[in-house]
Amino acid sequence: LTGKEALTHFPSLGAAGGPGPGKGHVKQCELLQLSRKQKRLCRREPGLAETLRDAIRLGILECQFQFRSERWNCSLEGRPSLLKRGFKETAFLYAVSSAALTHSLARACSAGRMERCTCDDSPGLENRKAWQWGVCGDNLKYSTKFLKKFLGQKRIGKDLRAKVDIHNTNVGIKVGAVLAGL
Repeated sequence: LTGKEALTHFPSLGAAGGPGPGKGHVKQCELLQLSRKQKRLCRREPGLAETLRDAIRLGILECQFQFRSERWNCSLEGRPSLLKRGFKETAFLYAVSSAALTHSLARACSAGRMERCTCDDSPGLENRKAWQWGVCGDNLKYSTKFLKKFLGQKRIGKDLRAKVDIHNTNVGIKVGAVLAGL
């Protein structure tokens, strides 16, 4: 998310961090390594911390699956500067993590785990089919809009490296939207 966190599974937060009434989601947000802006958005949106944890888990599993025959196992351990360099692994991490975020957020909206978003109610053909069968469509419009704000996508970097990172993130968002639509 910020390039500072390790790619590991988060420990269970126990009953205090689970969803429910109160401000448990605020504690979950504090446990994640997020930028100040991301923490602020996380605290405002109950359900987001759990969705971020799901996305990280999904991204790790996909990364480990894709690199299962490679020497690198998707770990940042001993390689803290990996996300600051222009490696193929860096490009993949940006893309797979943003895809996992898009997919998890869209699914969380349709599952009712997020307060500020609901089912997709756009007039598209796929959504009409979902409603016809009584299924709640994944809210990809909200998901992609929110993630661009959450990931700070409004500013285009001035250097080539920042532009490449933004490109890889945007590719991941598009792939995540396709996966969530399946």
